[in-house]
Amino acid sequence: MMSSDEDEIDAALNMGFTFRRRPVSAAAATRPQFRIPLLLLTLQKGRASKLHWKGLQVINWAIQSDARMDTLVAVTEERQVPHLPVVRIEPMLDRTIDLAVGLGYAKFEGGRTVSLTALGKERALEVAAAPVLQEEKQRLSRLAGKVSQAKIDLLLEWRNE
Repeated sequence: MMSSDEDEIDAALNMGFTFRRRPVSAAAATRPQFRIPLLLLTLQKGRASKLHWKGLQVINWAIQSDARMDTLVAVTEERQVPHLPVVRIEPMLDRTIDLAVGLGYAKFEGGRTVSLTALGKERALEVAAAPVLQEEKQRLSRLAGKVSQAKIDLLLEWRNE
């Protein structure tokens, strides 16, 4: 014989249910509307508006905080960095690069080097002039001139000093 508690539980478990598709909001940092303009601005920091995949990953990592950008700026200015940072590789950046290539804003050059197309350069100028991504633009502006692959490699190399 079932108790009244068991009857209530049994009734609750045997109720009908309906699945409804609901929109799932994605974090702003993962949305293409945010990622592609940031990629275009980042590519402008490379010589001839091109950067190797490692350079894109390093700048993408550095742009996320002032402390990280401090480290990248120190390396590009050839100042001593007290410790080697752990640069995180972000898979979403690869998807963003692929989407930018598909949209005609960027292209691959010889393996893993990505460069802006003429259309990408136009869009990058529009993004630079628009009142968006202010914090990211401020951090990127701290990188004087262009970022060379040698500086990126220096940041990524492992050293015990």
